[in-house]
Amino acid sequence: MESTLQIMPVQRTSRNFGEYAEEAVIIEEPIIKQKRPLFIEANTIEASLEHLRNDCIIPVFAKDNEATLSHVAFIEAVQDATNTFFSGEQIESPDIRVSHVIKGRIPEAIHKPANQLLESDKTIYYERCAFVIEVPTIYETVHG
Repeated sequence: MESTLQIMPVQRTSRNFGEYAEEAVIIEEPIIKQKRPLFIEANTIEASLEHLRNDCIIPVFAKDNEATLSHVAFIEAVQDATNTFFSGEQIESPDIRVSHVIKGRIPEAIHKPANQLLESDKTIYYERCAFVIEVPTIYETVHG
């Protein structure tokens, strides 16, 4: 018994749903970055690059008054290297934590009493600074 498959022509009919349907609207929900637990919390405070750049001084070596590498310069150098090495990947802005604040004053305010200091007379520097730059598009699931 032999069966034959025969393909028959089909008439296409177009249905007009215009009176029942309207133009589709694509709704894109913004991706909300979940704030994960900080990489380091104990005895630190969160800082921004702008705060470190605008509000903090650059320390110098005591023996020759030579400037040290500022926190901002180091973070930006690592950020540039990260962008170059991982080009094409999504790279987050750095999460920065600082501790051990050193307060100071400008030379013009050296003889002012502490209660008479203006904000412009004060300086600030952090002895310790840690940061992380996440690349969320690169990950590995371990024992998943």
